[in-house]
Amino acid sequence: MNNSTQSTKGFKMALPFLAGIAVGSLAVVAWNRRDKIKDYASCGLEKGKETAEKIYEKGKTVTKDVKEFVVSSKDQKKGRGAKKTQEETQKTVKKTRKPRSKKAPAPVTLAPELA
Repeated sequence: MNNSTQSTKGFKMALPFLAGIAVGSLAVVAWNRRDKIKDYASCGLEKGKETAEKIYEKGKTVTKDVKEFVVSSKDQKKGRGAKKTQEETQKTVKKTRKPRSKKAPAPVTLAPELA
């Protein structure tokens, strides 16, 4: 018999049906074991929440320590205390911008009728 006369069309068409059967059977198994799945999921969420809270608290303490370290190292480099002096606060005043145009304003003239 000649192999070239046989078609593989039937095999290709059967794949979606087989995949549908597999997905359907998984859905049935999941439905039957929904209580166990719910317990596992809730346990996982609780553990995740606890871990997130621990990480958050640890992050707060680490950032506080880093902030204190940075402030103290800046103060040591400057040789000053942690508080700014009055001169330093006056230096941080925002500068105003100079006007861009240097043209003088046009003189105001009255109309001849009013003069």
